[in-house]
Amino acid sequence: MEVLIRLNSQTAGRDKSARFIQYLCKALWDTLESNDVNSQLIDQLRTFELSLSTFRKTLRFGKCVDVFYSSLASLHHSDAVVRITVTLSRLASSMFLFCDHIVWFARTGFVKSVNVEKWNRLSNKYWLFSMVMNLIRDFYEIKRLLQMQPPKKNPENKVKLPLDTLRCICDHKAVMWDTIKNVCDLFIPLNGLGIVRLNSRTIGLLGLISSLAGLVALIEPTAKLSPA
Repeated sequence: MEVLIRLNSQTAGRDKSARFIQYLCKALWDTLESNDVNSQLIDQLRTFELSLSTFRKTLRFGKCVDVFYSSLASLHHSDAVVRITVTLSRLASSMFLFCDHIVWFARTGFVKSVNVEKWNRLSNKYWLFSMVMNLIRDFYEIKRLLQMQPPKKNPENKVKLPLDTLRCICDHKAVMWDTIKNVCDLFIPLNGLGIVRLNSRTIGLLGLISSLAGLVALIEPTAKLSPA
């Protein structure tokens, strides 16, 4: 209960909780639809998913400015790779949120002349670029962790290298959860842009996993990669 109260007291916590339920609804209605279950329940889940999406857009309104200014702070990071990837990711994320705000205006009826499909596609492009930068940073962090490990002198130990690599990543929760989140999120804009073709159930499951990873990072400070 304490965890739920803590999450609900933060805007980011409410957003990620709503995102988790949103993608759960997507996975559920597609599963039910493929099994020819009650069409009324499917419509209710679709409507609830759209309502949660609009709710999240409302929560995030104006956040593009905050994210843009946070990119200025990352310009001073001492590590060049982290500096470049985090700064570019935040700038792209800021533009993604700006496009998201435009879509929100259209959905709420404030602006009726907006081409929603065009702005959705543009937001997916910025989201995709942000995810690519995040993953480059994740792989860089993994590489650094592996370089810190003592070298394997016995040739027989090379067989265990993949397991050792996985164990090393799992021992560093922040890198592990951030990588899981970004790998899952990567496929959502890829699907939105038509680069890959995934059904709604798969997108829902990917969104569920990435949302869970985001919630873990909020609940457990040691599971949050910094700067993110």
